[in-house]
Amino acid sequence: MLVGTLPGQRYEFYTNSNFDATKQNVLAELDKIDEALGFYNVDSNPLLLQQLAMYDFAVMFIGLIFDILLIIFVVVSILLVYSLLLISVETKTFEFGVMRLVGLTKRGFVVMILTQAGMFVVPAVTLAFISAFPIIYALYNSLFSSSLGYVPSIVPSTSAFLSALFVGVLIPFVSSIVPIQRALSGNLTDSLNVNRSKTSGVLITFINNKVKDVGSYLLFGSIAVLFGITIYYGLPVAMLELNLGLILSIFFMLLLGLLLGLVLIAVNL
Repeated sequence: MLVGTLPGQRYEFYTNSNFDATKQNVLAELDKIDEALGFYNVDSNPLLLQQLAMYDFAVMFIGLIFDILLIIFVVVSILLVYSLLLISVETKTFEFGVMRLVGLTKRGFVVMILTQAGMFVVPAVTLAFISAFPIIYALYNSLFSSSLGYVPSIVPSTSAFLSALFVGVLIPFVSSIVPIQRALSGNLTDSLNVNRSKTSGVLITFINNKVKDVGSYLLFGSIAVLFGITIYYGLPVAMLELNLGLILSIFFMLLLGLLLGLVLIAVNL
């Protein structure tokens, strides 16, 4: 009987939350040992990997729950910042009209709204990065001890840092689209006239069939095509590889797509 260990820091092979990826990495190293031993029939017995297999479904469902919570918090944050920006645009119509009158361009107005949206998010992102270190330290201090021979670092990984930064940039950008369109679509004369009601009694729209704006249709169609390709390609691959985490993620994407479709139907009724 031979006893072998993984090269380098052994815990790095087991830190992936996806058990299939962990299993693939460990078995790839064991295959190298089996090939190096040559002709003799070798039976590898990864005991630690067998112990981790018992918690595969628990880790997978916990990861899926955290993904759902992340999406819910992002949507709520977008709606909150969108409401604040829309109120600011509606209450400062006269001020924005004066700025446009003295030479404020559309690009400058867009930068101003994006800056205002960023001011809502920057303190939250900064506080999140600062509070992440003591929170991670408290969690690791309660879960790990020095006797285990493995004490993880409290510094977030590069992927976690970039993901948090991406979400922090995405929220103000998405939430400011409608307020910017609402403000720029208004007439300068109506913005400067404070005595006139902003409510329009009758709205008449003339459509020129020769000139069609197909930009929104192309954007939505491209997103729908990419979504369909991801589903119809990713689901069979996940089923062939028995990757249950990817299967559940795809079904969760389908659920979000159904909810989005129902929202679009309700809005256009």
